Amino acid sequence: MMLSLNNIESAYGPIKAIRGVSLTVQQGEISTVLGSNGAGKTTILKTISGIIDPRKGSVVFKGLDITAQDPALIVQQGLSHVPEGREVFALLSVRDNLLMGAYTRNDRDGVARDLETVFGYFPILRERSHQDAGLLSGGQQQMLAISRALMARPDLILLDEPSLGQTHP
Repeated sequence: MMLSLNNIESAYGPIKAIRGVSLTVQQGEISTVLGSNGAGKTTILKTISGIIDPRKGSVVFKGLDITAQDPALIVQQGLSHVPEGREVFALLSVRDNLLMGAYTRNDRDGVARDLETVFGYFPILRERSHQDAGLLSGGQQQMLAISRALMARPDLILLDEPSLGQTHP
């Protein structure tokens, strides 16, 4: 099992945002959490990635209990989170944003190969690689946020509102 949430309860101060959430994700699966605005989807992802500590329950990733672990340690264990609203480092270049995604890695040649891979997925990022990320369009910032997560070489990626910022003709 890749990921398991067991009876998770998380809150923002005195306000319970989610309670009794349990789910499992097997390796190779694509899973989706659906719900209306305010239903707790973002809170679930923030709880998994360690941004919010749950009040109850547990989060198990690849057989290890990661409940309330430091987010940096969770990334090192192979889990990347692309937050809602893109959250790029606006004053850093596109290239530096991508390299921030690889901050836990020490395989320089692998990082260079993965940089070329994400430029292949999203050629506009190569064209804008020296531009400040804050100057990209919303859709381009989303491409950058996803690519930054890929640079960590994760076993699992959490995508929160992945189409946010995209424009459709």
